[in-house]
Amino acid sequence: MPNRRYHIHVICADNDQLLVLDSLAIFFQARAFLTYDVSSQLPKASLYGRQCIDSCDYALMLVGDSYGTVQKTGVSQMHLSYLNAKAKLKPLLILIKNHHQDASISRQLQEFINSVTKQDNKIYYYETADDIEKILVQAYYNAVTKRGATGGWIKAEDELTELSKTTAAQKLSERLPAKKVIHKKPQTQDDFADDTVSKPIILTESIDIHYSAQAYEGGNLTDVVRPMTLTWQEVLATLLKIPTAFSSNGLQNAINRLIASKAEQDIKQDMPNVHAVSRCQISQDDLNCLQRQLVGANWIQLATYGTRVSQELWKLTFYAKNLLKNAKPNP
Repeated sequence: MPNRRYHIHVICADNDQLLVLDSLAIFFQARAFLTYDVSSQLPKASLYGRQCIDSCDYALMLVGDSYGTVQKTGVSQMHLSYLNAKAKLKPLLILIKNHHQDASISRQLQEFINSVTKQDNKIYYYETADDIEKILVQAYYNAVTKRGATGGWIKAEDELTELSKTTAAQKLSERLPAKKVIHKKPQTQDDFADDTVSKPIILTESIDIHYSAQAYEGGNLTDVVRPMTLTWQEVLATLLKIPTAFSSNGLQNAINRLIASKAEQDIKQDMPNVHAVSRCQISQDDLNCLQRQLVGANWIQLATYGTRVSQELWKLTFYAKNLLKNAKPNP
């Protein structure tokens, strides 16, 4: 599970769908920081909403039973925040309540919904607050997959750890042959959620990661941080060895075993007298990146979900299981 939290601003009508808003708070408690549109009766409501949208990583709009209080501008705060988010090109997820034909909703709300649905938006429909978690659990991972590891907030101790690893790896790379990065491309901010698979992985291509390990050389123990290139075929073969359902920690342990099988030979490139290697571990940032790519490529999917992050279990998809059957063996 990513240790990076994003700022999500919730666009909503004042005093509407309070139970659904509570469901959002519970779902994102361990995943993101939330701000909300405030009541239009406050004189600084518009300024606050605009500042939150300016600073947020994502915007999430909840359209329920109310259009909201109409301001002097002729629109509600929800409508105004939506326009601001679109103008700022913020990744946007929209949840709209599925109103039945006999539902009593205002003309302004109906016109707003019609306008939103006609535009190029990614929209999810819900019936009750009970639907929210199931909708968000996939939308959240798809959102993070598309955005990558940029932005957001990391705990100070985690940030320092990753910074020290990166610095050590950069210093080490100066003494090692350059390794070609095949899969990495500049990240762009697309729509917040996209439930279609749009990032296929080619088995013959590679992924570059960093790992830490302890190397034994002449009775001395040395902590090392090194880059390593793994093929996606190696990664998939490793995933096939994991039990049917696994946690993010289970995924990490499996990748660590893959790294351990290659680490001694890799470290000997720079430390030829090393006779043993232990405690091989992929960096947390690279593990998060790997997991996002596996989700985006439809190699893994959630087997269970819950309000607690620790309850999430993953499983290999049928699509991924069949990839190796059709793959040509390595030369």
